[in-house]
Amino acid sequence: MASRVRVLAVVALLLLAGCAGMGGSGDASEAQGGGDGAQMSSGGDGGSSQPVEADSGVDAGDSGTVQAGTAAADRAIIRNGRMVVEVTNYSTTADAIAARARASGGYVSDSNRQLHRDDDETWYTGYIVVRVPSEEYEPMQSMVSEQGTVRSEETTTKDVTDQLVDLEARLTNLRERRDRLRTFYQRANSTAELLRIEEELSSVQRDIERLQAQKRSLEQRVAYSTLRVEIHEPAPEPSAQQVPYHERSLVSAFLSSVTDVYVFTRGLLVTAASLAPWLVVLAVPVVGGRRLLRGRSLPLVSRRGGSESAPESEDRGDGGDDAQQGPTDEPDTESRDDDA
Repeated sequence: MASRVRVLAVVALLLLAGCAGMGGSGDASEAQGGGDGAQMSSGGDGGSSQPVEADSGVDAGDSGTVQAGTAAADRAIIRNGRMVVEVTNYSTTADAIAARARASGGYVSDSNRQLHRDDDETWYTGYIVVRVPSEEYEPMQSMVSEQGTVRSEETTTKDVTDQLVDLEARLTNLRERRDRLRTFYQRANSTAELLRIEEELSSVQRDIERLQAQKRSLEQRVAYSTLRVEIHEPAPEPSAQQVPYHERSLVSAFLSSVTDVYVFTRGLLVTAASLAPWLVVLAVPVVGGRRLLRGRSLPLVSRRGGSESAPESEDRGDGGDDAQQGPTDEPDTESRDDDA
């Protein structure tokens, strides 16, 4: 019985050994066949290897393009533009640009309009500044170009990727320092140490808030591009050469003279109305001064009158005496005549 078991064990070992040999030969033949195939592909027509290299070159080019596009998309770029457009109607164009900016998710940040006048002709000029998402910048430019004739157009870009990276690194360091200070603050044992740590913690927090504000500002400028559109209505053409004065018609000359008289009269009235308050103000002290001078001169006049009346009375007195002496002399002469 034991001999049979041994025989069966030997037979099983032989079968296992044979199976293992067959598997190894099969693997070797497959390896050899693969090698032959490789040799055939390499040793055959030399052009058969070129498509493989070309395909690999195309794949490398596509991967490089994708990487470049990804790198460009990862860059933080600020774009500012300026366009000068000549249009027929300022209000219509400005309203259309503002509506398109709002529809794109942007807004109007600044605007200005000026009215120009030349005789009876008027026209407007001004500008409007819009901020739109970065992806809507080029469509916005195309829309503005359709509004009229583009006189000039320019776009400036600024890469702020390094600044954002630097700000983020500084913020990370400051946040870590703040966390350490908070830990030290909790472990502090003295009041002086608590005050010192609290002061440093406040300073670090201020720096964090300042850098965060700078980062938000840069991110906002990157997210929204700025476009300034200067809108000009065409100025009127210069009028024809004026007719010489002596060749003007009689009617036009008469109407021109009437207009000049009206303008002159109106100018006088306006001037009089402007000077009336000043005349009133100046007349008050003048009239008061004259009355004051008259009141002071009256006593002098009375004195002068009294002094003049005194000589007259003296003259009259002398005349009376002469008159009295006159009649006395006349009887003497008459008496002398009678004696004769």
